[in-house]
Amino acid sequence: MFEGQSALHISGQLLIAFLFLATGIINAGWKFQQHLDRMIDARVPFARPALITGFALQFVGGAMLALDYRVPLAAVMLIVFTVVATAIFHRFWLIEDPLRRHLALSFVFNNIGIVGGLLLMMG
Repeated sequence: MFEGQSALHISGQLLIAFLFLATGIINAGWKFQQHLDRMIDARVPFARPALITGFALQFVGGAMLALDYRVPLAAVMLIVFTVVATAIFHRFWLIEDPLRRHLALSFVFNNIGIVGGLLLMMG
């Protein structure tokens, strides 16, 4: 595990893994219904199976990163999860309130940075 990688690389990879695993626990646990309701409101087809599939991508990809197992595949799984979740949950262009719109756009920018970090994991 983590053979030939610097301490900085290992730390970064574990922090990214922690992000996905920790938020996955929170979201799949006590925020499941909230996310399902938001997906239904956004007219996501097959909302419940889509949500469960998203959580599976999040957990499996995060665990694979944490274990340094097939990291490029883990990164692809987490990129797909991040892009789709961003498109569903952070539709800033539909938000009227300027503060809420700004917060949603900030999440989009954060997620762009996370995708950048995941792309680096693939290299």
